[in-house]
Amino acid sequence: MGWLRDRLARLGVRGPTGRDTVAAAVLAVLGLARPVVALAVNGGRLPVPGWQLAAANLAATADVGTIALRRRVPRTALALATAVVVAAAALPVRYAMTGLGVLVCAYTVATLLPWRRAAATLGACAVAHAAGGALVTAAGGELRLLLTFWGVDGHDLVDVVLATAASYGIPGLLGAYVQTRRAYTAELVARAERLEREQHERAELAVASERGRIARELHDIAAHDLSAIVVQAGAADRLVDRDAGAAKAALASIRRQGRETLTALRQLVGVVRDSDEAGRRVPQPTLARLDELVAGAREGGVPVETTWSGAGRPLPPAVDLAAYRIVQEALTNARRHAPGAAVSVAVAVDDTGVRVVVANGPLAKGVESASGRPSTDSDRQDRRSGHGLAGMRERVQLTGGTFTAGSTGEGGWRVEAHLPAPPAPDGPP
Repeated sequence: MGWLRDRLARLGVRGPTGRDTVAAAVLAVLGLARPVVALAVNGGRLPVPGWQLAAANLAATADVGTIALRRRVPRTALALATAVVVAAAALPVRYAMTGLGVLVCAYTVATLLPWRRAAATLGACAVAHAAGGALVTAAGGELRLLLTFWGVDGHDLVDVVLATAASYGIPGLLGAYVQTRRAYTAELVARAERLEREQHERAELAVASERGRIARELHDIAAHDLSAIVVQAGAADRLVDRDAGAAKAALASIRRQGRETLTALRQLVGVVRDSDEAGRRVPQPTLARLDELVAGAREGGVPVETTWSGAGRPLPPAVDLAAYRIVQEALTNARRHAPGAAVSVAVAVDDTGVRVVVANGPLAKGVESASGRPSTDSDRQDRRSGHGLAGMRERVQLTGGTFTAGSTGEGGWRVEAHLPAPPAPDGPP
């Protein structure tokens, strides 16, 4: 049917109502050929008076004409088709297939209207059809050739009622099924579109979350490693004229730290192109590498003391990574804002999770902070408003933990985080 629809569209016939009009016109033209057939069969003579043949043709044309109205005014079209069939039954001559409009319009009513209105319309027209047929038969009319009476003669009222029920009930049930099927298909399409939108939104949220994670990782890596490089470069600059050996050691540490930073950044953004050892992928850092982190901080000039308790219990990867990053960021902040100050790192793992406490003392005398000036209240305010604390707080919140950070009141700073991680059950529930 697609080629026919395309051909009609080229001829300017568009939309369902336009196609219905064309179908009704084609059926009407075919109906007008019946008098020609009658002349040919009867040797050029009409078998009945001409006015009777014209009345039968008019009724048949009006019957198929209701098809052109079935979508625009479905109830009116069905009522007209019913009236035409009853009127045709009263004529002395009836054409076979008269009543096609009733079947088509009954189907359309059940397809387009809500089921309550459709049932009421079909019921009213069916009652009118059966009553009209019975009255016409009682007046001497004939029902045999009419399509909607299914060949009954009309003398038995039960036959008339059953024929009427079939003529309106079968198209009505078929139309109701089609309407239900269309509604079901539309709901499936709408659900698929909704699921596609939700999937797209989830993908966007996942992308945004991943971007946030990458941003936090970049900040942690850059803030920790680059600040260490800056501090060590300053130390090397001061030692180059006084102690060449110490200056060379500081430069070697800078070179090693730079390689590690470059490796971490390559791993994070996924642009590893080198096949050497520095370009290989490594797992995300965890508390198992805390000793390496502390050793690197000590090489950068930060006196760090660590305290462990309850180590060895496996932690969820997100909690393990978050705890490591919190220690890393706290050490970075201590090195930037209070270089030379003593730092203590305490990590306690128990059945409720892991608690991390990192505290540093006040800025040592004669030492400048990363801002190039002695530590002040303004410098402590910079630490409060920086991205490092926000990143640590966000990491803790993502694990459902608690986070506090602030001045110790003696010129120092303290960061404390509790990351919940209940132990896994020993066996299946």
